[in-house]
Amino acid sequence: MIVTKDGGLSFEDGPDRARIIVSGEDTGGRYSLMEWTVAATDETGFGPHRRGACEETFLIRSGHLEFLIVEDVTTLGPGDFVRAPPGVRHGYRNASGRPVEMLVGFVPAGMEMLFVKYRTDGDGPAKGEGFVADATRLFASEFES
Repeated sequence: MIVTKDGGLSFEDGPDRARIIVSGEDTGGRYSLMEWTVAATDETGFGPHRRGACEETFLIRSGHLEFLIVEDVTTLGPGDFVRAPPGVRHGYRNASGRPVEMLVGFVPAGMEMLFVKYRTDGDGPAKGEGFVADATRLFASEFES
């Protein structure tokens, strides 16, 4: 499988931009890989959450991101990598004032399609329970307020 820089499925999630490079449909559900550009915002929270049914990985490609894993916060830069196994509390925020580009992986795949389902560009988010409810039901996710 070859995916060129213009391939995959691009979308927006609020102020962030993303592209699914490889979806679960492409891998038989084994994994997925996305490019994600985190916009610079005024938000102060990390959006802490856990995914009980999948592992997430993050590779910073450009910029600097504050990453929360369990209770520790680390500032990450280009080339830094994080693995959040199932059940591990994690989140991030971009307090750098500039966009941050990263690769995000899910093992097994599936979470990537929730971001597409609830995207904010195009026709807008899907009707229904919402991202949090679907992530909780399908991937045993837990979100902190």
